[in-house]
Amino acid sequence: MIVSVLMRIALLHRRRKEYEQALKLLHKLLDDLPTDQSHDRLVVLREAAACHALTGRWDTAYKYCQMILQDTDGPEAAFNSLVCLVALKSDSKRIESAFVKLVSLKADFSATPGDRMDPGVSEEYKEMISHDSLFMWEKQRKQKLELYILNAAQLVANLDSDAISGYEWCIEQAKNAGRTDILSALEIAKANTYLKAENFAKTLEVLMSHDTDEEEPNLRAQSCGMLAFLNFHLGNFKLSKENADKAYEANKLSLQACLNKGCLEYKEDNFSAALQYFQEALILNSADFRASYYAGMTLKALGNYQDALTVFMKLNSVHLNRPTVLYQISQIYQLMEEPAEAFAQLEKIYTLHPREPFILRQLGELADKLGDKGAALWYYNESHRIFPLNVDVLNWLGRFFVASQFPEKAITYFEQASKIDDSVPKWPLLAAGAMRRAGHLTDAYNKYVDIHTAFPDDPDCLKVLVRICQETHAPAAEIAKYQQELDLLLRMRPREVPATAGGRSQLQPQSLGARPPTAAGKNAFGQQSGFSPVLSAARSGLSTANFNLDAEDLEEFNVTKQRPATVRKAGKLAVLEQTSLDDAAVDDILPGMVRK
Repeated sequence: MIVSVLMRIALLHRRRKEYEQALKLLHKLLDDLPTDQSHDRLVVLREAAACHALTGRWDTAYKYCQMILQDTDGPEAAFNSLVCLVALKSDSKRIESAFVKLVSLKADFSATPGDRMDPGVSEEYKEMISHDSLFMWEKQRKQKLELYILNAAQLVANLDSDAISGYEWCIEQAKNAGRTDILSALEIAKANTYLKAENFAKTLEVLMSHDTDEEEPNLRAQSCGMLAFLNFHLGNFKLSKENADKAYEANKLSLQACLNKGCLEYKEDNFSAALQYFQEALILNSADFRASYYAGMTLKALGNYQDALTVFMKLNSVHLNRPTVLYQISQIYQLMEEPAEAFAQLEKIYTLHPREPFILRQLGELADKLGDKGAALWYYNESHRIFPLNVDVLNWLGRFFVASQFPEKAITYFEQASKIDDSVPKWPLLAAGAMRRAGHLTDAYNKYVDIHTAFPDDPDCLKVLVRICQETHAPAAEIAKYQQELDLLLRMRPREVPATAGGRSQLQPQSLGARPPTAAGKNAFGQQSGFSPVLSAARSGLSTANFNLDAEDLEEFNVTKQRPATVRKAGKLAVLEQTSLDDAAVDDILPGMVRK
């Protein structure tokens, strides 16, 4: 009775991390316990070894483990002895000897109850006894021993830099000890090491050798799951799907197999089927973050925004303020046309990661939608300060300053954008247009000439050059030259169809000189809007697709401003006097627009 009370007190001290008080009681128990109470003595020795290990006294912990091994061949003491030797950085020979002793421990039970029965026993009886409590206890002991051996193999294999050779040595020792039941698990661990070293050929070779019908179902599901993962990232989607199907058929109760199947169905846009697999994964483990997150993503792809929002809200209540979850909640609010709620979620991410330019840009975009131009300008400026290579941020800043009557500042942003994305004429055209608004007509004219030299097939630049030459009374030969080039380009382009109900003319499919519109369904970095990474998206896209400007651009630039009239001297432009800017000149700032 006294022993039991003291033991409970010692365990209570250990749970409170009061290890010295626990050790005092355990040492007292060791001194008072008679030698015939072997079971109680082993329990006290095990707890004492654990307390010494937790306090960093590995040498004393190793001595207690050896005392336990003198009385019993428990796998736990053998494994703890090996851990103590690794922590003490002992000689590799002693560590290998401890591993050999652990592997040589024989399981005094069979894998199935039928192995110990007479051949004449019926299958019904074998199935009935397979759920017996004694057999389940034996099965758990076997699994525990296998786990100890696998963890010990990982420790031994990583003693040196060559982990592959270490695993091969462990596999050889398991063969010598007759432990054929763990060979496949050790081979899969070796394949995982090859995968970490990015040796994909060796990884495939090892895993494919275990893709057989004779393989144990759990191990086959594990190997096929790794094959599905590897083939997916190598771009072999067909093989990846085949391996995922094999893993799912081998073990339908495998969480990873269900997730792999769901991800592959999602990849093929089979969202309903993907949702079923993610729901199966949630049945297996309702607390799994990936299953809940993927289910929410699938619901969002199906357009079921309210249910998707419920899933992510529950995730956020468990994983408080996790950026990926907050970002998805913000995306759903934007799809539901609730920008204020979306802005609030992104602000939470901003408090966690104040130097994330992608989040700052989105905050600026939402602030602009909410009508707060001051806040939008601040967020866009911060995004540009941290990551100055985003052309969409430069585009917004340039357009804002032109609309705010500060075209000189807009020139700087458009020039930066033209250096980042020099494959399209949009940015230099906007810079030249801002120069005209600022009154720098000489620089603007020279800029248009440079643009025409770099992009001779762009009709927008030619239209402006023709207009400038006409306004400044340039020589007729020069006007005729630009007009002839423009007429040739316009004849090569498709004709305009009648204007739509909105009053804007529409163009037929593009040809020479036309620029493709922005890809629908993608965000500012050229990624699918539903898959935008939160903390790395801003680094992934240094340029965007070239696109035609729309009526929104025209409204922001269409402001009345005085500009100086000019006269041509020796091919250059010289300022004379102030005159009013007509509507035609305003349109020249925006390339690609068709006048009504």
